[in-house]
Amino acid sequence: MEAVDHSEREKRVREFVESKAAVNGIVDSGTTKIPAMFVHPQETLQQNSMDQWIMSFGFQYVIDLKGLDQSIERRKEVISEISKAAEAWGFFQMVNHGVPLDVMEEVLKSVRRFHEQPHEAKVKWYSLDFTKKFTVNYFSNGDLKASTPADWRDTLSCNCQFLEDESNFRALPQVCGLISQFIHQL
Repeated sequence: MEAVDHSEREKRVREFVESKAAVNGIVDSGTTKIPAMFVHPQETLQQNSMDQWIMSFGFQYVIDLKGLDQSIERRKEVISEISKAAEAWGFFQMVNHGVPLDVMEEVLKSVRRFHEQPHEAKVKWYSLDFTKKFTVNYFSNGDLKASTPADWRDTLSCNCQFLEDESNFRALPQVCGLISQFIHQL
């Protein structure tokens, strides 16, 4: 295994965060090589191969919310499924949740529009401060450390409490503004 220079890695992580360009900024820069801070050790990749990952959970990644509001037993069953999926995978798909397809599609389009903007338009949203009650954050890897490989991803998040007050929708990035009209349909 190759020795890691943590001071050099810490410098690269700090530069990455300070650039506020996120992963998309790396791609936009024209780089042809994935930076070392995103490279996972081969032994980790082998341990977490997709086949092992899927097999360990028994292909149960879809949670059906149908009947959730009809009985306490069904509610407990759904909560148990969510708990197991969150513990085993950290994510899952929910179906029969009542959110119209056009709303989901518009949310995805809005997020895509946000990520496809030039760096200058996104940088004002870049923040790793998740303590504020009303926040919209654009970031890449919420917990970057010099000792662990970063994930190749960018995220646009909106604190759920943020959406409780309709006036907060004005604080959304302009390219995501259509989300509010769709959410009000719910």
